[in-house]
Amino acid sequence: MNPHPLWKEECLPDEAWRPPKGLSRDERIAEQDEAAGGEQAREITMDDGHRARASIAFRRQPKGRRVYAYLRWSVGGKTYERYVGEVDQDTRIANLAHAWRSALLAGLLDPIPQPRMNPDDQVLGE
Repeated sequence: MNPHPLWKEECLPDEAWRPPKGLSRDERIAEQDEAAGGEQAREITMDDGHRARASIAFRRQPKGRRVYAYLRWSVGGKTYERYVGEVDQDTRIANLAHAWRSALLAGLLDPIPQPRMNPDDQVLGE
C-alpha cells in the first residue's frame, strides 16, 4: 500500500531551516534582509499606524517532518506572529526567501514602494 500523497518520507535537514550557531544579531538581521529583498521589505504597519520590522521564524514539531514558517514582529514589548506556510527548500536562505514571498503574497507585509518616474526620465535602451 502506498503512503498518503501528502506524507513526507523524510525531514528537512536542520541546516535547511535552523540558523547557524554563533550568528551575531547583525548577521541575523542581514540574513533576513537579504532573503526578504531588503530592509524595507520587512516592514509591517499596524492598524493603529505603528510600524514594525518583521522576521521569519521556522518551527518543526518534535516528532514532525514538516517545517512551518511564521512571520514575527514586536510592538511595545509584545511579540506577535502569523502563520505563513510550509517550507521545503534545500537551504535556509531559500526557505527564508520562499517564506518572505509567501507573506507578501498573503498581504501580511506592506507593499514595497516603487520609485515614481517623471515623464522626462529616460528609459535605458531608448
